[in-house]
Amino acid sequence: MVLFPETRRQGPGIVRCRGGRHRTCQSERGFADVWRKDCFAWEYKGKRKNLDDAYKQLLRYRESLLNPPLLVVCDFERFIIRTNFNGTVQETYDFDLTRLDDPKNWRVLRALFDKPESLRPVRTTAEVTEALASAIAEIAKSLQKREAVELADAQTRAEMNFAQRKNLRIARFLNRLVFCFFAEDTGLLPPKLFSDLLKLGLDDPHHLATTMEALFAVMAKGGTFGKDKIRHFNGHLFEEATVFELTDDELKRLAEAEESSWQFIQPSIMGTLFERALEPEQRSQLGAHYTSEEDIKTLVEPVLMAPLRREWSALKRTLAPAYAKGKGTLAQRDELAAFQKKLAATTVLDPACGSGNFLYVALQLLLALEKEVLAYVTQLGFKLAPKVGVQQLRALEINPYAYELAQVSVQIGYLQWRRDNGFENDRTPVLQNLDGFRNEDALLEPHFGRKARNLKEARADEHTADTSLKFYTERAWPPCDVIVGNPPFLGK
Repeated sequence: MVLFPETRRQGPGIVRCRGGRHRTCQSERGFADVWRKDCFAWEYKGKRKNLDDAYKQLLRYRESLLNPPLLVVCDFERFIIRTNFNGTVQETYDFDLTRLDDPKNWRVLRALFDKPESLRPVRTTAEVTEALASAIAEIAKSLQKREAVELADAQTRAEMNFAQRKNLRIARFLNRLVFCFFAEDTGLLPPKLFSDLLKLGLDDPHHLATTMEALFAVMAKGGTFGKDKIRHFNGHLFEEATVFELTDDELKRLAEAEESSWQFIQPSIMGTLFERALEPEQRSQLGAHYTSEEDIKTLVEPVLMAPLRREWSALKRTLAPAYAKGKGTLAQRDELAAFQKKLAATTVLDPACGSGNFLYVALQLLLALEKEVLAYVTQLGFKLAPKVGVQQLRALEINPYAYELAQVSVQIGYLQWRRDNGFENDRTPVLQNLDGFRNEDALLEPHFGRKARNLKEARADEHTADTSLKFYTERAWPPCDVIVGNPPFLGK
C-alpha cells in the first residue's frame, strides 16, 4: 500500500473482491481477492497454505477476469508471480518478504500495477516448438533411412504386414521419446529420470536401449523403476516396448533436445515434425500440408462449435435468473448435466488426419466450452466432473508415422490443456486408448486372395498368409457426428 497508494482509493481498474462480491471477480469457489483489468489477478492464502492450489484456482476462472497477463498467489510471506501472456513460454518470479528489498523484486511488483507488458517473456512457444521439431525430425529421418521398410514395395499381405509393423515400431519409438520429455517436464515422470538416463547412455548406446526398454515396459503397467515409482501410462503408446539402438549423432541430438522447455510445446509440433521428417517427394505424394491453428479454428468453429454454442446460449438465457441469484434447482442442474453429456458424446472424425492438428484443435474447443459449463454449474451451487476427452476423436491415416504422431499430439494436447486450466492429471491410466484411430487409407480398402474373382471370395481367403493384392473397394468410415480436416488428395 505504501508502494501503490492508488489501491487505497481503489484506483482505475482495481477491484477488491473479498467482501465486495464484484461480479467480474467471481470464481468457482468464491471470488478473486484482487483484480486489475489488463494487469493481474491475485489470490491470497493463509500462511504456509498450498500456493499451487491457489494457482490452479486462478487458472480455472481466469477467463472470467478477462485473462489478465499476470497471475499472482501469496501467503503473506511468499509471492509467486507467473506470466500469462498468450503464445509465450511462462516465466515465474518467486520471492518472500526477506527479499523484498531486492531491486529486481521491486521492479516486478511495480510492473504488476502499471507496466505488465514489461514482464512479457522473450521466448515464444512457437520458437521452442520450432527448435525441438528440428532436432527430433533429424533423428526421425536418420532412423527412417536405416530402418524403415517401404510400404509401396509390398506385393503380398505378408510383405505389407511386415513393412507396416516395422514402420509403426519406429514411429512409436520416436513418439515415446517425445512423450517422455513432456512427461518429465510436467511432473508425470519423476524429475530428471529420463534426462539422466539419456546422459548415461551417451557412453553406452546399447545399455541405454536396454534400459529404455525396461522403463517403457514399466510405464505400460505402472510399477517401480530403480528407486522411482512410475505411474500407469498405458494408452497404446507403451503397450509394446520396442527400442531402436541410436547412433552417437542421434544421441547427441536427443540430449540437446532434452534441455528445452518441453512443457511449453505447442501440440502442433507434431505436424511440424511430420513435415520435416518427410522428403519433398513424399510430401507431394501424401498431400501433407501444415495448416496453422488459427486457420483450423476458422474451419472447425462453424461445423463443430457453432451449433453447440447456439444451444448453450439458449440454455443460459433460460437459467439467467438462477445464475444472478447464485442458486439453482436440481432440475436446472440436470439441464446443464444433459448439455455437458451432449458435449462429451460428440464425436469428431478426421479421415486424413496427418499428425492430428485438426483433432487437437477440435478437442481444445470442446474442452473450453465444457469448462464454461462447469463454471456455470458451480455458480448455481452444484458441481459436475469433467467428461470431454480424447475418446471422442476418430481418425484415419495411411502414413504410419503420422498415425502415431496424431495420437501423441492429441494426448499431449489434452494433458497440457488440463494442466494449463487448473485441472489435475490424476487419472489412471494417464493415457487413454484411442480406439477410434486407424492406420488405413481413407479412400481404398485393399483385398487379397490368390484365386479371388470377387469381393466375397477375397474376404474368404483374406487370412491366407501369402496371398497377392487383387483389388480395392471403397473404405467405410467410422460413424461420427462431425467430419473435419483437409481432404485426402494427391499434391501437385
